[in-house]
Amino acid sequence: MRLASIFVFAAVCLAGIAGRRLALAAPQEEPLHLRDAFELTVHAPLQPATALFGAHGERGWAGKEWDPKFLYPQPEEDKPGAVFTSGHAPWVMTAFDPGKGRVQYVIFRDDLLITLLDIHLAAVDSTTTRVNVAYEWTALKPAANDHIRHMAEAHRTMGKHWEMAINGYLQAQAGSSK
Repeated sequence: MRLASIFVFAAVCLAGIAGRRLALAAPQEEPLHLRDAFELTVHAPLQPATALFGAHGERGWAGKEWDPKFLYPQPEEDKPGAVFTSGHAPWVMTAFDPGKGRVQYVIFRDDLLITLLDIHLAAVDSTTTRVNVAYEWTALKPAANDHIRHMAEAHRTMGKHWEMAINGYLQAQAGSSK
């Protein structure tokens, strides 16, 4: 009976060693790259609509939580090369062209991830603009993967929220100018 116990103990130990070797040899999750996009309609001509997606222009409709602190340029201006912080994240505006309906940002989140925010606008007619907003998240390490998945899920509902906020802002502006 004792010899059988020794064999069982030895088998359990060998299985444990083999399991640890398999766990050590198992590939780690790679840093994630994920792209997600949404569309919305803005009731404004192309150039004024595009201006609403600049860091400064967004202040009108995005609410109190959006308060970018410009580092460059001073005085603050929406233009390519503008650098600002929002929360603790530094942002760089890499494109801003109201005439062509293009706005783009690169956002750095500590040493965890980088986000490319790419916004394309196109005139539907003289008073309506269609907006495509695409986020691309790249994890710098696997520890950011779950965070990216969560952000992608949350951003899927942003289109309607942004559309209501922007168009509400535009209506209020039109009402106050009368």
